[in-house]
Amino acid sequence: MAIIDLKTDCKVISPKGGQYFFGYYDLQAYDKSDRYHLCNRPRFIDRLPAAEDILELGYIDLFDGSFHGFAETTLWNFQQGCMLQWFGVSEWEVCYNLRRSERESTCIHNLKTGEKRYTDRPCACVSPDGKYGLSVNFARIFDFRSGYGYAGIRDLNAKVNCPPDDGIYLVDMQTGKSRLLISYADCWKQFPISGMENAKFVVNHITFNPSSNRFLFLLRNFPDSEVDWYTTLITSDLDGNMCMLLKNTYVSHYYWKNDKQILAHCSPKDKKGLFLLDDCSGTYTELKSPYFNDDIHCIYSPDRKYIIGDGYAIHDSYRPLFIYNTETEKTEYLLKAETIVPRDINIRCDLHARWNRKGDKVSFDTTDRGQREICELDMSALNF
Repeated sequence: MAIIDLKTDCKVISPKGGQYFFGYYDLQAYDKSDRYHLCNRPRFIDRLPAAEDILELGYIDLFDGSFHGFAETTLWNFQQGCMLQWFGVSEWEVCYNLRRSERESTCIHNLKTGEKRYTDRPCACVSPDGKYGLSVNFARIFDFRSGYGYAGIRDLNAKVNCPPDDGIYLVDMQTGKSRLLISYADCWKQFPISGMENAKFVVNHITFNPSSNRFLFLLRNFPDSEVDWYTTLITSDLDGNMCMLLKNTYVSHYYWKNDKQILAHCSPKDKKGLFLLDDCSGTYTELKSPYFNDDIHCIYSPDRKYIIGDGYAIHDSYRPLFIYNTETEKTEYLLKAETIVPRDINIRCDLHARWNRKGDKVSFDTTDRGQREICELDMSALNF
């Protein structure tokens, strides 16, 4: 396959004028018909959002390219937006995080009827069946990595390394009520790390498996002058019974292949790469490619035949997108996207490439033309 030229071979699906992005690679942007694509419309792209900054939410009609706004929020960032995504098995419901009466929550919004319901905490992820959400402390995340947390929230346990009254909350998406499922103290008690007795910990990323009955999360220590930032990968059921797959090492982006296997860019041995991990047992297989040495956002196609992965800026010039055939084990360069290099890395624009439902299109965020846009690739003619 020839490398795609964004200027001639790629379709811009966001409207002309203004700034648009979707957000994280593992959130669902396309509706069930693949006609409507969710998006965020910020009013600026050159700084971190403050607590009062408004983000407009809407969707793009891919038939005519029109934008339809339906909500606003002040609870957002440039990496993951406000966790906007299509909700569960519903046809017309979406969910997103927002401030409401001075409280942070997730809104489940029916775009047909206008009906809204709310949770008592903002969710970091929602189960594929729409029954549950998982909430974490976004203020703690903001202190750890401001590009992934929310401004304007205070961490009441900011001075506590492993608080017993904070951690992962299980949210009932029907009633909106949450309960503490796993605390930081629980994690430390079950999985203590030698040399980290005085370290402060945070849950940074968390995601359900396809069947919605298990989830994984990344437990990370705050770095300081003497200790680097390391990651422990843990999975759990909905009763809080945990399994540790990787301990105090390098773990970055991941994606559930199925209910038993997790694709992750990590280091289960002496080298970094893309590995397929077995849940609970922790056994692993490496997916070998010269393009997988560097960190990538990795995601399977719906039929699990392909993996797409986008990387970080190479020589501060462009962001690459690769595709890997799981049957032939061949890897191809799909495209190179020029990128605006921001003063603050927390407002960078990663491609965060994601498949549509059918698996014949891929959309991604880019600043290739000097502004934030959403582009789409036709993948129906894949032939390798």
